[in-house]
Amino acid sequence: MAGYRIVEPEALEVLGTEVFVALGTPGDVGREVAAHLVRANLAGHDSHGAIRIPQYATMIAQGTIRPASRPTITRERGAAMLVDAGDGFGQFATAFALERGMERAADLGAAVVTLRRANHIGRVGDYTEKAARRGYVAEVTVGAAGPGIGGAAPFGGAARFLGTNPWSLGVPTGGEPVVVDFATTVVAEGKVRVARAKREPLPPGCIVDKAGQASTDPEDFYAGGMLLPFGGHKGYGLALAAALFGGLAAIGESDPSMAGAAAPPTDKGEGDRIAGVFMLVVDPGAFGDREAYTAAVARVTASLKRVPTAPGVPEVLLPGEPEARTRVQRQREGIALPDDTWEAIAQVASGAGVAMPAARPS
Repeated sequence: MAGYRIVEPEALEVLGTEVFVALGTPGDVGREVAAHLVRANLAGHDSHGAIRIPQYATMIAQGTIRPASRPTITRERGAAMLVDAGDGFGQFATAFALERGMERAADLGAAVVTLRRANHIGRVGDYTEKAARRGYVAEVTVGAAGPGIGGAAPFGGAARFLGTNPWSLGVPTGGEPVVVDFATTVVAEGKVRVARAKREPLPPGCIVDKAGQASTDPEDFYAGGMLLPFGGHKGYGLALAAALFGGLAAIGESDPSMAGAAAPPTDKGEGDRIAGVFMLVVDPGAFGDREAYTAAVARVTASLKRVPTAPGVPEVLLPGEPEARTRVQRQREGIALPDDTWEAIAQVASGAGVAMPAARPS
């Protein structure tokens, strides 16, 4: 089992910002991306945290991420809006889209925003949580589908065709919001990445190797294996729906090299893919008294907490409650990163001329 380095959240955020800026990212963009990664670590979702810094550095070097790009609104009609991320950082572009969506929902009662060419957008629960804290009901999903895309096989299939295609929903309660956030695979790809960094096996039933045989070795996934959908056909259906909803952002696109584009099919099936981000933001006040709705949600969730527990279960938890508790603990104790992750970040930082912060071994 790998060792760990403990680093303060603020120091890790500064490090991420400095690395991204050194790689050509504007300061405000770099700060938002780094802050998003640290919030993921604080929430206990290390798969979407600082472990991504080396990956993003590689994507910048390869030209996949254009670090100086900024999102633009390319189409608007009523409550609908299309945002183009310009192949920039997904976290910054999605945060921009969410802000525009909340503005539109405040005016019209609801807004639907789609986002294309966004690269990896990070933890989707971050966006719905933010909206719920502002009093909105929100849904965010991102998906991709097509031959060879992502790391997941469709239900009953033996080849990669889908991303992890996560869904998140957020609901205000007046306190900690209800935040539902899940990948449509048994585990997200980032969880496999974390297991590899920790040199630990995966639970059974998460992946198969390239021959379709069950495996618990993270290396088998990166050697051509596949993630499996949760709940069989149910997770598969949600995964496909995420891609098709996100594909609304791709209407009119014709360049198959563009992430988030719905490329036209060819005789060989090349370009038969679709991808994008879909976001729904609703103002409860459009249906009546906003405060009354929040109060009703608070009463229901409080009642849910009083449900008797099953044998061996200490407490019934609300969606989002584990993240809230982990956030408090990690703000106090610091964020633990596997040594392999720390060393990979240090290598990127050294190449960018950025000093690593102080950290202590666990």
